[in-house]
Amino acid sequence: MAKRITETELILPSLYLMSLNKGIISTSELIQKLRDIMKPTGEDLKILAGRNDDKFSQKVRNLIAHRTFERYGYAEYDAGQVGITKDGKAHLKNNQDILKYLLINDFSYTDLTENLKKVEKNQNKKKIETFDENIIIQEGTKKLTEVAVYERSSTLRNYAIAYYTKNEKIYCNCCNFNFHDFYGEQIGKGFIEIHHTKPIFKYEDEDLENTLKIAIQNLTPVCSNCHRMIHKNWSKPLEIQALIDSIKSNGIFNRPN
Repeated sequence: MAKRITETELILPSLYLMSLNKGIISTSELIQKLRDIMKPTGEDLKILAGRNDDKFSQKVRNLIAHRTFERYGYAEYDAGQVGITKDGKAHLKNNQDILKYLLINDFSYTDLTENLKKVEKNQNKKKIETFDENIIIQEGTKKLTEVAVYERSSTLRNYAIAYYTKNEKIYCNCCNFNFHDFYGEQIGKGFIEIHHTKPIFKYEDEDLENTLKIAIQNLTPVCSNCHRMIHKNWSKPLEIQALIDSIKSNGIFNRPN
């Protein structure tokens, strides 16, 4: 069962939405847009007795009622809208790579909230470093990304490929496709995409080798088609086993004449 979200875990995504909305946003807009990007599940969708609100929207309202933003100095509430402050912009900037990684990779609501909690608890302590497979498979984004993030992600990807390669070939964990056989050694050897089943972080003073050994448990090799199927529905990523079961039932490819 997914744990209930707290106000603290809503801070960063709220600041992000303010920044996208010229720095200010109404409570009703914030509720709807947070719902869109956080994809709440379980108890947080339970409607409150005698109210139209569910527990998730009430928690967002509490951000305002409890003056949570003001307590941290990240935003100010005025005339029905909440606006990001200079400190809020700095907090968002310091954690933009982490937030982007968590939101883009379609992690479960539980994984998303638990890791946002880690980020907020870690403020003014150790720097959290991210890994992002999307940077690697979209090579052009390297120019728009910190070199350190690209290099960490490349290291993790290479480690995962070496770990999962058997007899010089690496197979999709869902459909068993391998690029080597299909495209030939010169083009396809060693190519695969790496799906993150759970978020992977590293604190700046942690040993990279140890991080990689732990991270491998939350990674799986997949072909491009299966990776797209996993993320087809942004609001509800497909479970690996569900995709495998579907392939077993339907996975017949007939090439047209």
